[in-house]
Amino acid sequence: MNRNHLITALLFLLVPCLVLRWNDAPSPLFAGILARLRHECDPGNPDGEYYWRQGTMPTERKREAIIEECRKLGGRMLSEVRNQIERETDDEVRGMLIVIAAALGDDEAIEKASREMTWSEYPAVRISAAKTLRRLKDPRTKEWFLTALQDDHFVVNGACGTLREKFYPVRSIAQVALRDMMGKSYPGDAQMQKMSSMMNGGHSYESLQERQHQLEELAKEELALRAKK
Repeated sequence: MNRNHLITALLFLLVPCLVLRWNDAPSPLFAGILARLRHECDPGNPDGEYYWRQGTMPTERKREAIIEECRKLGGRMLSEVRNQIERETDDEVRGMLIVIAAALGDDEAIEKASREMTWSEYPAVRISAAKTLRRLKDPRTKEWFLTALQDDHFVVNGACGTLREKFYPVRSIAQVALRDMMGKSYPGDAQMQKMSSMMNGGHSYESLQERQHQLEELAKEELALRAKK
C-alpha cells in the first residue's frame, strides 16, 4: 500500500469517529447544567455533603433549581439527558439525570425515578425524586409512594424545640402525594400505613390479596369520582 492509499484509509477511519464524537458532545446549554449537577453530587463539595441529618439542605434547593430549569427548557433537553444517562459513570449523577428525564416527561424514566426514590443510597437523590414524582401525579407511582412510607431513614431536627424530632422528607412527601392523587378516596393516614406495611412486611398470601382488593376498590372509587366531575 502506497502512502496515498494509507492516508485515504486513515481518513475513512478517523473522520467518522470524529463526527460521532462531535455529535455525542452535549450542547453548551446542557453542558452548563451538567457541570452544576456534578458539583452538587461531588463528595468534595461541602454544600453538597448530605448525611441522614438536617444540616445540608442547600443542595436540595440547588437540585430543585436545576430540575426546574430543565422543565422550563422543555422536551428539547430530553434527548441529551437520555444520552447522558447511557454513558454516565457516576451513580449519583445518573440518578439525578433519571429524575430530570422523568420531570421532562420521559415515560420510561418514571419507574426508574420511582426506584431512585425508594432505593438510592443518596438521600438528596431520593428527595429530588419524591418531589418530582409528586408533581407528576402518575397513577403508576402510587405503590412506590406506599413503599416509601415504610422507609426507616430519618433526619434529626433539633431546631426551635425542646425535644429532638426525627422525621424523613421522603415519607412526608409520599404521604402528601398519595393524598393529592387519591383525593376524596384517600382512606386516611392510618389505613395507608397499614397497606404500606402489608406491601413491605412479607405477609401471607391472604393479607396480600386483601391489600390488592383494597387497592382495586380505591381505584374504582377514584374513577367514579373523576367521572362525576
